[in-house]
Amino acid sequence: MTQDPNPHEALASIQAARASVDRNLDYPVGWDMLYGLVMALLVGGQGLPTVWASMTFVFSMLAVVLMMQWWRKHYGWWVSGYSPKKARWVAFGMVAIMLPLMGLSLWTRLGDGVWWLPLLAAGLAWLATVIGGRLWMRVYRKELAGTGA
Repeated sequence: MTQDPNPHEALASIQAARASVDRNLDYPVGWDMLYGLVMALLVGGQGLPTVWASMTFVFSMLAVVLMMQWWRKHYGWWVSGYSPKKARWVAFGMVAIMLPLMGLSLWTRLGDGVWWLPLLAAGLAWLATVIGGRLWMRVYRKELAGTGA
């Protein structure tokens, strides 16, 4: 006959596991900067002629997949930006920023925007991605720790 685990010991074990995961969440700022460059290419590239815009889209998506594979190989895990309950709202906010920026780039391609508008949109996309990536991880850490966001 096995003895039932003590609820206090079980809770302490869960909290210790969460704390150890938090140590594995440290990553270089360069990751966000590189991801920001990929998103800047995705956003700004939409202002190029159709063939080039398509190529920048495909390259950006390929780069994201390769970055995900690298992360998984290097850290041993990957979490979708939309799966954590609280951190997903940061991801939704980033989408809400990126879509209008892509619209600005598309406006240039369709003939009404000025030539430098995709460059501005790309720069803002880079900045939003770097800040958003750091913010997402901060919220995710708090969520894992059980302290809320």
